[in-house]
This record gives sequence, C-alpha cells and structure tokens, in this order.
Amino acid sequence: MIRITDENRKWWVLTAMGGTLALIVLDETVVGVALPTIQKELGMTQIGSHWIVNAYFLIFTVLAAAAGKMGDLFGYRRMFMGALVIFGLSSIACGFAQNSAWIIIARGFQGLGAAVIFPFTVAMITAVFAPEQRGRAFGIQTAIGGTFISLGPLVGGFFTEVISWRWIFWINVPMIIIIAVVILSAWREPQKPTDVESSGFQQIDFKGLGLMVLALSAFVIAAMEGPDYGWDNPYILMGFAIGLIAAITFVIVETRLKNPLIELSLFSMRTFTVMNATVFMGEFGKMALIIFGALLLQKNFGMNPLIAGAALLPAVIPSLFSSLVCGSLADKYDARKISLLGLMLNCCAMIWMAVAVTMDNYYFLLPAFIAWGCSLPFHYVSTRRAIVNSVPVDKLGQSSGLTMTSQLLGGTVGMATCSALYASSGNFSLLYLVTAAIMALVALISFIKMRGEFA
Repeated sequence: MIRITDENRKWWVLTAMGGTLALIVLDETVVGVALPTIQKELGMTQIGSHWIVNAYFLIFTVLAAAAGKMGDLFGYRRMFMGALVIFGLSSIACGFAQNSAWIIIARGFQGLGAAVIFPFTVAMITAVFAPEQRGRAFGIQTAIGGTFISLGPLVGGFFTEVISWRWIFWINVPMIIIIAVVILSAWREPQKPTDVESSGFQQIDFKGLGLMVLALSAFVIAAMEGPDYGWDNPYILMGFAIGLIAAITFVIVETRLKNPLIELSLFSMRTFTVMNATVFMGEFGKMALIIFGALLLQKNFGMNPLIAGAALLPAVIPSLFSSLVCGSLADKYDARKISLLGLMLNCCAMIWMAVAVTMDNYYFLLPAFIAWGCSLPFHYVSTRRAIVNSVPVDKLGQSSGLTMTSQLLGGTVGMATCSALYASSGNFSLLYLVTAAIMALVALISFIKMRGEFA
C-alpha cells in the first residue's frame, strides 16, 4: 500500500494537480472531434452546435477570477472538492443528453466546475512547493497537460467512432474519483495570515461580481458570435458596448471598496501585468496556429481532418519536452526574461508561418511548428512561477484566477481576430503576419515596462 508522508506529500499534490489540468484540457479537445456526430444525433443547427464548446468556455472565462478569490476566502480543499463534484455530475449529464438544450446547459455546468478547479491547480502547487522548486513543478504539470492535449483528438475519435461520443464525457468520472482520493489524503490547508483568518459570505463583493459577469459575458458572447452573425450586426456591436460600459463601471466600483472582489492593485505590479499579457498572447497564438493551422492544411494542402490533425503533431509534441526544460530554467534564472524570450520565439514562428504558407509545401511549415511548440510552455510555466512569486500568499487563488481569465480571453480574442481576418481576406499569410505584429508589440511594451527591473 502506498503511504503518503510529509516528505512525499507535495509530489502527490502535484500529481493530482497534473491530473486535474489533464482533465480540463482533455475535456476541451475531445469535444471538437465529436462535434459533427453530436450535432447530427441530437438534431442541432450549426450555430447551436458551436454552443457545446462556447457554453463551456463562456462560464469558464467569466467565473475563473471570482472562483480564485473564493478559494482565498473559504479554503482551497472545500472549494476544490465541491467543484470536482459539479464537474463530475455535469460530465455524466452531458453523456446522457437527449437534446441541444440539455447538453448546452450541462456543458455550462462543466465550465463552472472548471472555472473553480483551475485556479486552485496553480495556487495549491504554489502552497506546497518552495519558490526555488515551483518552475520545475509547473513544468511537470504542464507536460502532463500537454500530453492530454495531444491525446484529446485521438481519444475523442476513438470513442466517437468505436463506442459512442457519450463516453468522451463519462471517461472523466474515474479520473475525478482518483483525484479526489489523492487530495483528501494528501492535502493540508495552509495557514492564512491572521487578517484573513475569519471569512464569510459577507466579505464577497456581490456588486463587483455582477458587474464582472456582465462585462465578460457581453464581451465574450459578442466575440464568439461575431464570426457567425457579422461584426457589424447591431446586436454584436451592442454586446461590445455593454461589455465596455460594465467593465468601466466595474473598475470605478472596485477601486472604491475596502474588500473588492478583484484587487485591481495587483495590476500595478509590473511582473503581474506583463506576465498576464504573455499568457494572453500564448492563447491568442494557439488559436492562430492550431485552429487555423488545421484549416490551412485542409484548404490549401487538401488534407482530410484526420491527416491534418496528424500533420499538426510536430507543433504539439515539442511542448511536452520544453515544458520540463522551461521549468528548470525558470528556477535558475529570471522567469520573466525567459517568458519574454518565449514570446519572441512564438513571434518568429508566426513570421515563418506567414512566409511558408505562400510556398505551398508542408515541409516548409515544419520549422514554424517546432519553434511554436517549443515556445508554448514559456507562456505558461515561467509566467506562472513569476506571478505566484510576486503576489502575497493570501492572494494566490485570486491571482491564479485572473491569470486563467487572461488566458481564456486571449483565446477568445485570438479566435475572433483570426476569424475576422480570414473572413475578410481569405489570406492565411496576412492572418499570421498580424498575429506576429501583435506579439512583437506586446513583447516590446513588456520589455520597456520591465527594463528597469531587469537592470
């Protein structure tokens, strides 16, 4: 029988957090392959089927930051275990779905569970590992997650073709049970500073929560639906306007409160702001290379979906190894510099893609794929180490939630931007050049902002 001791406790927690990340990313990737089958079997429209994905990401994006704050107030284990139950029950419900409304609502509850779980995967690793070991720990966790990202399309295709698409959701249940057993056995709640020891619902800023949900919901829905309804559609424009007004009101309200939902003072910290911008751009670039890369391989190179997925593996596999390298480097050197170098490598990969797509030869794309795969962990591993080492221990959950929100918004904005560019021009080269330009601009501003601290 395996014993959990004080010496190996942190490694058991890391294993559970790696499994949790794997659970979340697997749930993101397996659905894409099964989507046409689900749409056909449940009699859904094309736009309706998009909401099987959108409902998950919408709730995930909107609530991640608030969920992280709840963990700081009420304790990580209590929130984590409750979210695991929600994620598990909603996974079972997805598998039993009989119509479009059923599966979309169940996917929304999955997004709720993921929104609560994910910030704690970062906060709980931070709580059990010393600062000089956190880069390695995040590297291991990211490598586990990267493995399941790679396996997602294969697993989804296998269940959909051989057994039933419903098993892409039911497979979550045994994973959740294992994670729950490990956490109940290994986790010890860290001691909080005395000024946050007593916490309760009276400390929750419900006004701020409502404004944040309204702002993010309006913006994300408008960005998600823009490609389908047109960016000049009055309802899409109204969504962006409501999101902007609610966001401005949120900032005004939060800066006047003693105990705000989101402590905006965190963004006055250069490291926190710059690293979140780097995370944002990592997810932005992922949409450009993975989502539109698959489209590129099918449209310009005549590949079928299965072959296109296999052809993208050179962009995924390098990240499994560079995650571990990035984690070790982040523990030895300035994690902020390493993150910015990764951002520049990603930028170079996008420039190469812009040139290579004009050559009509798959093999010219390979250097860009490999460079991008190597750069990806630098957007997440070293940035997370830098962020958690820069914030007070009683704000780990909140900071992790904000970082997750930045990541998800990066994906949403990236998808909307790339969709608009491709719809208006049909030019993949332009799409990658614009992505590279935005990355270069963010890298330059980040370097200027951090230059004084690098000296």
